[in-house]
This record gives sequence, structure tokens and C-alpha cells, in this order.
Amino acid sequence: MALSTKVIAPFLGASVVAGEGVYDEIAQGCVIGLSDELGFADLDAAVASEVDKISAMVDDAFDEYLAVAAEAVADQEAVLLICLNVLAADGVISVNELANYFTFADILGVSEDRASEIFDDFVDEMDDLVIEDEE
Repeated sequence: MALSTKVIAPFLGASVVAGEGVYDEIAQGCVIGLSDELGFADLDAAVASEVDKISAMVDDAFDEYLAVAAEAVADQEAVLLICLNVLAADGVISVNELANYFTFADILGVSEDRASEIFDDFVDEMDDLVIEDEE
């Protein structure tokens, strides 16, 4: 299935929950920008709904939910990059967000090597992105 709100909203909702955990102004601004770029007028509302749904799930249900959602994704790398945009919306990638990024890659069927390449290219293009280290 081509990219659509239905295909990417679960992963964007998961990215929000994996990041700050709430659909705040920063995450919403990023999603609205993606909505404009992709031409998906309903993306903001769909992501807000997904955040509510995912926030109420336990870990096993969350993993299964994303695994089922991944079956509808035709362009796994594009969805992974879109998730990375949301994870980095606040200008910081935390250790937890980075771990979640690689979990999303695995769920989407993107190899760890390829996910690392996508991440490295993203970091090279972003000005002032902070990657937090474990302390």
C-alpha cells in the first residue's frame, strides 16, 4: 500500500509516545509539516488518535499493533525516515528515542545496517541535532 495517513499514523503515534510521550506543540508542528508536505490533510487528527490509543497499550499489545500496521507498509524506509523526523522534532535524539528508532526499523523489516545509514544521513543533514549519550 502506498503512503497514506492510515499507513503512517500508527508509526507517527508510536514515535510521539516513544519521544516525549505527549502530542505537544513540537510534535504536532512536525506532523503538520509532514501533513502539508505529503498532502494528508487528516494526518494531525489521525496521529492524535493514535497517540491516545498507543498510550493506553501495554508493551506486548503495542509491539503486536505495530507489527500488524507494518504489514500495510510498502515503503518501509520512507516510513522509518518519517518516524525519525518526529523523534527528532525537538532537536534532540535521546538514548530511548534511538533505541525506539531501531525497534521501528526491525518491525518494518529494515536491516540494522540500513537503518544506521538512514540515521547517519539524517544526522548529516540536520543542523544542531543533539544525540544524547548514556550517562
